[in-house]
Amino acid sequence: MKLKIFVYGACALALVGCNQEKQASAAITPNSTDDQKFAYMLGTQMGEHAFGILARQMGEYVNQDALIQGVRDMTQSTKDTSFKLQLTQDSIAAINSRYATIARERYESTKPDSATAANLDRVASMAYMDSVQKSLPIKAAEEGTSLPVKLTETSSQNMKFSYLVGLQLGNNLRNIGAQFATDFELPYFEMGILDGGKSKADTTFKYQMTKESMDSLNTRYRAKMDSIREEAIKKQREEEEKLKAEVASLRGDTLVNGMPAKMNPGVKVTGISYTGETLGEFANRPLFVFYFSTTCPHCRHAAPGILEFANEFAKDGLTTLAVASGGNPKRGIRTFIDDLKWNENINVGWDEHRQFGELYSDGYVPKIYLVNPDGTYKLYGSLEKEKDQIKEDIRALLGGKNVEWKLEAPAKAETAQPAAPVAK
Repeated sequence: MKLKIFVYGACALALVGCNQEKQASAAITPNSTDDQKFAYMLGTQMGEHAFGILARQMGEYVNQDALIQGVRDMTQSTKDTSFKLQLTQDSIAAINSRYATIARERYESTKPDSATAANLDRVASMAYMDSVQKSLPIKAAEEGTSLPVKLTETSSQNMKFSYLVGLQLGNNLRNIGAQFATDFELPYFEMGILDGGKSKADTTFKYQMTKESMDSLNTRYRAKMDSIREEAIKKQREEEEKLKAEVASLRGDTLVNGMPAKMNPGVKVTGISYTGETLGEFANRPLFVFYFSTTCPHCRHAAPGILEFANEFAKDGLTTLAVASGGNPKRGIRTFIDDLKWNENINVGWDEHRQFGELYSDGYVPKIYLVNPDGTYKLYGSLEKEKDQIKEDIRALLGGKNVEWKLEAPAKAETAQPAAPVAK
């Protein structure tokens, strides 16, 4: 699941369940690997932010037990797609909204009044606001016990928010690990987070790595990332060329806008809620297709309408297929299905091989299509704006009349005429 949480952004090299046992022991020693040290260093930076800047922004300290539980649950959820986080998407949205409002109100309270502002330049004004923010009260969190946390309806907002922060930290670690093709060890990351918190509570606290060691490690990993990025760019180009070659034979005749004239049944679409590997599973029948991404807010907004259409017309013979774009992980797709409460009237597939997107999309989602039994189709720009037209077209299609996509050939650019010879 792609969590959209305002307190952090998952960025590599920011570098500045239940029934879990107590935190596994870890320590930085001369025998520790670079990956263990790096996980620890990432933890210290994120811990400093969570127990420092974030606390000042929100007006309360995070609970370390709930935060660590969030980190662990996010990590487990990436390894076990059936694992359920302790907060639903609705709860996450509500907590985000609540704390975004708190942060905004606290920020506004630090601004100088007009009389004071008139005597301050930009730098002085920022220093003034920083000083005021540091003077604002910060509520203490419940004391940590280093025990597993089980959230309930009666859990405090602080516990839920702390768990949410932990989810994002776990998500950050996962994303950074993916970029380095490394599964960083969680105990070292957790240890770093807690040490980051200790450094904010006690300015004399000493990290298990010196600043010089961290700077040196930082430099090595930046160089490693540069190398990985170069290789990734090269691989991406190779994959793009391979994909173009794969779909060349699937494109067939094209429309005036360059898109294929038909939905080819040989195009690969991996079944998520059904068994199948190609569009051939849905050939020779009236078909309603929704191409989407689980992280696209417009897709999420359109999803209930897709279900409404599927439910209304399934009994009349309309088959609905929702195809998740290739960049979506399976777990994210399943979570999307659960969150939107899609039922058996929507067949959900995955553009795992990216053939569908290469042929029938321009890189943007959502996309909505009505497909005739012969494979010809009509593309719609917006479910909301074209809802009535789509319904009318569906009824016509189910009544035996093919939908028609009327396209005009792009206007030809005027050819420049050669200049007339100059008389001598």
